[in-house]
Amino acid sequence: MINIEEYRARQIRQPTRWSSLFATAVAAVGAFVIGGYAVMNRDKIPGPNQWIALLSTPAEADNKLSFSGDRVGRSETAPLLKICVTKDVVHDSGREIDPTKLFQSLASVRNTDRLTTTRDHGAVELAAKWGAVAECVYRSNSSGLCNIDNRALAVQAANTFLSQADQIASKPENFSANQAEVETLTQMKSRVLDSMQDLVRNGVLIVSDFTQFAPASVRKTLAKSDPEKNACAR
Repeated sequence: MINIEEYRARQIRQPTRWSSLFATAVAAVGAFVIGGYAVMNRDKIPGPNQWIALLSTPAEADNKLSFSGDRVGRSETAPLLKICVTKDVVHDSGREIDPTKLFQSLASVRNTDRLTTTRDHGAVELAAKWGAVAECVYRSNSSGLCNIDNRALAVQAANTFLSQADQIASKPENFSANQAEVETLTQMKSRVLDSMQDLVRNGVLIVSDFTQFAPASVRKTLAKSDPEKNACAR
């Protein structure tokens, strides 16, 4: 005699068993398809580093650096003038000792006046003075360059010195510059650009701080350096 309760239990268990087998088969087929696709398209699948980049992109977007507000002030009122534009720094033999007036005296000598006059050794002396100012400014505490007037001085000193140094180095005979003088200017240039690169990485200086007419060496340094933080952010 058939036990009705046992028969019903078998009927209930039967679909469950087939359902489980079907799910397992589907999973196996899916894994096979995915594995085959991965083998055939392995060149298109992101590697570990790419996955990390993809996963970190949203966070980087959220932390996008901001450089708002006034960036560049006036060199003539920079606090660093008292340190970097002195008779000792620029080796000036004149009577002027006031840093502001001494700076104005340096700035008043136009590049075109000295650098277009053949055999004018005064251009070499002028470049050396601007180089001394630039080195002093770029060696100073980077937090000091968060001051917009000091930043203006950094920009002006670099642009002026590097423009002069590049022109003298390209044709030293035009300025009666000897090898030692050219090497000295080249070494000063290298130190200023190295410091500039560090300041750009820290966000103390950015591309827009410099004019579009900045010397080629400045533009090259700015192009290969991206801000990694904003050290001047408050």
